[in-house]
Amino acid sequence: MAEDFRGFDIVRRGYDRAQVDAYLAGLAAGTAPGAPPVFDIARRGYDRAQVDARLAELRG
Repeated sequence: MAEDFRGFDIVRRGYDRAQVDAYLAGLAAGTAPGAPPVFDIARRGYDRAQVDARLAELRG
């Protein structure tokens, strides 16, 4: 499934892209915190539902 991942849609108000990217990089490196992330809402951010689904997939 990971090889099918193509990124997140950018929406008017979504999760802060830099925060999501940093968290995903931490997950890949094994250094992300164990607690569920709390991302700021920003203009032109990542689609929240897509990010939440992807995180559930990666952490589950």
